[in-house]
Amino acid sequence: MINGKKALLVLGAISAMNEIVIDAKKQGYHVVVTDNRVDSPAKRYADETWLLSIDDVENIVAKCRERQIDGVMNYCIDPGQKPYYQICERLGVPCVAGAEQFEIMTNKDKFAACCVQYGLDIIPKYNLDKELTQADFENLEYPVMIKPVDGRASKGIIVANNPQEMPDAIAYSLEFSKRKALVIEKFMDCPEFCAKYVACDGEIYFTTMSDVWDSVLEDGTRVYMGTSTYPSRYYREYVQTTNEKVIAMLKGIGIKNGALSFTGFYDNGKFRFFDPSLRMGGAQDWRVVEAASGVNIADLLTNFAMTGSMGEQEVVKKVDHAFAKKCSALLYYDLRIGQIGSITGVEQVLQLPGVVGYHQCHEVGDVIESYGTSNNVAMRFILSCDSREQFVDTVRKANAIMDIRDVNGQSMMAPTYPPEIFPE
Repeated sequence: MINGKKALLVLGAISAMNEIVIDAKKQGYHVVVTDNRVDSPAKRYADETWLLSIDDVENIVAKCRERQIDGVMNYCIDPGQKPYYQICERLGVPCVAGAEQFEIMTNKDKFAACCVQYGLDIIPKYNLDKELTQADFENLEYPVMIKPVDGRASKGIIVANNPQEMPDAIAYSLEFSKRKALVIEKFMDCPEFCAKYVACDGEIYFTTMSDVWDSVLEDGTRVYMGTSTYPSRYYREYVQTTNEKVIAMLKGIGIKNGALSFTGFYDNGKFRFFDPSLRMGGAQDWRVVEAASGVNIADLLTNFAMTGSMGEQEVVKKVDHAFAKKCSALLYYDLRIGQIGSITGVEQVLQLPGVVGYHQCHEVGDVIESYGTSNNVAMRFILSCDSREQFVDTVRKANAIMDIRDVNGQSMMAPTYPPEIFPE
């Protein structure tokens, strides 16, 4: 307790966490934020800030004891998942899961094995020994996707189109793996989806399922995720064939509380999973759930950190399938390479029907040097519309209004999501 208030330590301080910090303070907590940067955005809103990297478990634990921290939470930081568990265990404060659950949910190879055990489909993989030779590469069916088994945020992922590209691709991907281990998968040219859940005292609730649309340049270069739309056009099929298997898996591995997500590909009737996490998404998709159900998942996690409970079951269960009643989106505006000279249209878009919030990732003066990561996202708007007609109209108008230019006056905006493709 600090200054007469219970003290919450938040791991990470990216801009997506600004509102989480503000909301936790409104609940009456003394909010401490830590990471290894002085200028991290969410630190501006905290009662107290520490300059400790989220994986510096030893020093964070010592500081927590010194400052008498009451609870800890990793809301949406990928590399914060395991340190969060380790810190909570050392301090004896509530943690949403144990070592076994975090091990499965942060390692692609262990997660894949778990999926197979529970009858869920995964992406076909190639099992190669560590001592790879050119002869091994010749036998693969190209293109293939190479990933670090413990990589996060799309880092270290690369496609190899032929055997000659494999050595350099493997060397690149290994740079992003602490375990120095890779997954080599069949390259999936299929629609991507993301399914999310919330657990409360062992009950599992289905919170969202989105279609993930990429922004792609005229020459075929992938900029980054272009937009997520809710509900997925495969939602009904997923509920009929896959949802109960996922819930059985989560209960089987001992998930009791927390927020979870699973990314995958829809492949001719099969939902092939490849990327799990035991955290909220960093794109503020909990705002989509809140607009549909009235329940804020970030607040549930704050409550758990401070009390050991996600909340009343009757309240939490309101999130179950609520998103499917709306036409929603995380509407992304991605950037081409360059230096931002101007950003206009934000205030106008915020006045459009169904726009319930936004998050700006870049400011004038920022430089974009490459493609393929979250650094290409200029901003995203959160939409929750009552009908497809309203959704299409709002997105059309937003696309026409938003304008981001470089220092030479040229448009930096990557291709935007075309609302006409939103499912009927």
